[in-house]
Amino acid sequence: TALVNAFLTLSPSTTKQKSEIGNRIKNVCVSAAAEDDGFDLSSCSLEEKLYGIARRLKLEVMDLDEGIFAYDSQDNRFGLEVVHSTILDSDGEGLGIELTEVASAGDGRGLVLISNVFGAASKAVDCVLQVGDVLTGVSVEGTDKRYRLTALDYDRTVEDIGSAKQEAAKAAKDGRGNGAIRFEADRLVERATIKVEVVETRADGSSSIRSIDALAGENLRRLLQRKGIKIYNPKSKRFDMPYATGDCAGEGLCGTCLVKVEEGMEVLSPREPLEDMITRGRPLSWRASCRTVVGYENRPGTLKIKTQPMNDFQDEIDPGVRSVIPET
Repeated sequence: TALVNAFLTLSPSTTKQKSEIGNRIKNVCVSAAAEDDGFDLSSCSLEEKLYGIARRLKLEVMDLDEGIFAYDSQDNRFGLEVVHSTILDSDGEGLGIELTEVASAGDGRGLVLISNVFGAASKAVDCVLQVGDVLTGVSVEGTDKRYRLTALDYDRTVEDIGSAKQEAAKAAKDGRGNGAIRFEADRLVERATIKVEVVETRADGSSSIRSIDALAGENLRRLLQRKGIKIYNPKSKRFDMPYATGDCAGEGLCGTCLVKVEEGMEVLSPREPLEDMITRGRPLSWRASCRTVVGYENRPGTLKIKTQPMNDFQDEIDPGVRSVIPET
């Protein structure tokens, strides 16, 4: 916890900017205003963009003993997209990545963002890195060599990238690769908005329609509960305990939080094996809301769902065999 707090309280008042292996050094004074309202990734200066991104990142401890950390967004309007970029320095002019250190703890920890992409980096075959991306790892093609870059300061980041370049050159010389290195980075992206129309059905047969907005990446069950929409019929039987009722609090075991998707299946996450198991024998349009993400891969769109579709089938409510009636 102390480690995380130390990182989050760093003051990005000045930045140290250097080329990819330290060919040039330039001090940049960050003049971004402290007020974050209206922050727009697409229409701000370089300094404002880097500072704005830095303020929206938080560091989470995944394994303190192993020193494994991960970034997340602390601004609900934004999320992190993981990107991979394979770069080959075929002409010997460098990788073409300029880095800016926006925060440093003075002990090897810090926050380093990409501030310019050119040359070889701009020709990456899979995904081109962008200004504002934060590098989290670098690996060497043709080997099992990988360096973690999350939460490293500028000097340690450059040192590990340099080591990866040396390993790549050695691997290419030994015929184990083509000299390319592969970067992993987190990219702050604005979360897409999904318009959700909910047909809220009740056990007594009545229903009402509500329209709500969702941000990409939200869990469907938590979204509905947060909006005060009742998704459970207390008499629905459980998949894991066929002769009992009640829900499992979103653990993906009971199959009582099902919804019927009437429109917009394409904006939802694909089914996983667990969801397939608890919805087997039920209409394909039924989804387990606890296992479903809205706005999968940051896709915008429209979603129309019906809650408690089990109410239409008596054997879904009373203990007994699960319904296998095909959807009409």
